[in-house]
Amino acid sequence: MMQALLTALILVVTLAAMTSGKVPAVLALMIALILGGALGIATTSQLFSGLSNGGVITIAAMLVIAKGILATGVVSLVTYRLLDGVRSSGQALVRLIPPVGVISSLINTTPLVAMLIPAAKELQQRSGIPAKSVLLPVAHATTLAGSMTLIGTSSNLIIAGMAQQEGVQLSMFSFVPIAAPVAVIGWIVIIVSARFLLKSKPKLRKKELRWRVEIPVEGKATSVGRAAADIGMAQTVEYQLIQIRRWGTPVDLGSLIEDGDILIYRATEAGVRMLWKSSRFGLAPHHLFAATVAADNSGSVGDLMADEDLVVVAAETSKRFRDTPAQPGSTVYVSAASRQALNDHPLVGLWQNVAGKVPQPGKTRVALAILIAVIVAASFGMAPVELVASAGAVAMVVSGVLTPRSAVRALDWNILAIIAGSIGLGVMVVESGLGGYLSDGIVKLSAGNVPVMIAVIAIGTTLLTNVVTNAAAASILTPVAIAIAHTMGLNPAMLLVLVATCISFTFLNPYSHQSNLMVREPGRYSTKDFVRFGIPLTVVSLLAAFAVAWPILEFGN
Repeated sequence: MMQALLTALILVVTLAAMTSGKVPAVLALMIALILGGALGIATTSQLFSGLSNGGVITIAAMLVIAKGILATGVVSLVTYRLLDGVRSSGQALVRLIPPVGVISSLINTTPLVAMLIPAAKELQQRSGIPAKSVLLPVAHATTLAGSMTLIGTSSNLIIAGMAQQEGVQLSMFSFVPIAAPVAVIGWIVIIVSARFLLKSKPKLRKKELRWRVEIPVEGKATSVGRAAADIGMAQTVEYQLIQIRRWGTPVDLGSLIEDGDILIYRATEAGVRMLWKSSRFGLAPHHLFAATVAADNSGSVGDLMADEDLVVVAAETSKRFRDTPAQPGSTVYVSAASRQALNDHPLVGLWQNVAGKVPQPGKTRVALAILIAVIVAASFGMAPVELVASAGAVAMVVSGVLTPRSAVRALDWNILAIIAGSIGLGVMVVESGLGGYLSDGIVKLSAGNVPVMIAVIAIGTTLLTNVVTNAAAASILTPVAIAIAHTMGLNPAMLLVLVATCISFTFLNPYSHQSNLMVREPGRYSTKDFVRFGIPLTVVSLLAAFAVAWPILEFGN
């Protein structure tokens, strides 16, 4: 009993510290685990078992696989095509949510949302549809969709890993019976309510386009055979197409783009980076650098390209690069084969890497084949999911979709540490006996009534996931749910699926999910916006989860 009370105290203080945001989540979790070991609540190997947990290993591998998929630009390409020609935020959401939802059930949602942010911004600039009415709805839709599969979200992997230790098996699509209907209902609510609750009139101020940008089109570019205006590459607030040069000769701006064309723009400095990041040009796999012209230079900006290892992409001028004086100390944007090419260039002073490699659509088939192989192998149980996912991550590197350095950078060590530490909290709940007390309390509160128990679990999970990380919620509630299922004679796998589904209801607090934080600033959302938009979505999602889970748990045994 004493250990259970101590664990409860540690748990409350740790969760309060994590919720406050004043203490890094990793630090709060590490202190909790150290106290758990010092007080003898669990052994050191048990407390830090998260470091070798199959779920954590799978999450790390899936981050690499997701990075490989996104590096091809296929998600960005699909998104831009879906948004082509939309005239309202409702139309944008109807087009985006189903396909993006399917994708987010197969790869980590965080990098996916990151790819959607520039697309929403460009939509705002091109069509006047406010990013505010698109970003948060799509972020919530991806969160709901992520709960449909084992690999769609980290919390599902944590739940499955902890459940396996208790003899409960959760496969790739075990989550579908409850999560899929709830996600579809949630999507409908999102689409209907967004137009009323996230109204906004973007202020599209006219910007001064002082930069000249020259971007070549290569053979594998997605723009080849299409007109610039048809793919949204003619004009936005940040840039304007002024010329297409083909073999040195200008052609009509409405011409179909061909391999080897050079598209010339006037742009803002932000527009330079937006154009560079587009997958439509099929650019070589080089980085974009901001380079300062050396003090002893007296030539033109075009002279920087005398060395074939360096190409000038943009300069602050209205003239051709060869006619623009290279003023010492001025900044130009260049593409280079390597950092060494910049270090050795006599006309380059200081330089800074400002954008990563452009998406490489040539690797799309390879990356998608790897993802499909991972999904099929995991779905049919050909090997443990952590082994399958790790093999997929290695394949992304071996096939050249990612470099070893890019693969390492895909690993978010902070998130992985939080997940591993959260699993340690779950171990403390089990080993101290607190999980048993909590489960007994819920069973008594529901008086053995399945519908009441479902309501308590669903509401409790939703409240907890909105004040702490979903990893912590999953680690704490998994042993409790298993104990309740055994006590009441219910299917433990389906009760865990209910918990996993409700953990995705992170709609009320901007700090409860990484995707919420990512869209908060670009969409200019306030906490009030999250609460106003999140309350009806949360209520309907809870009702849907209850309606779907009740017959499954009551009569499905």
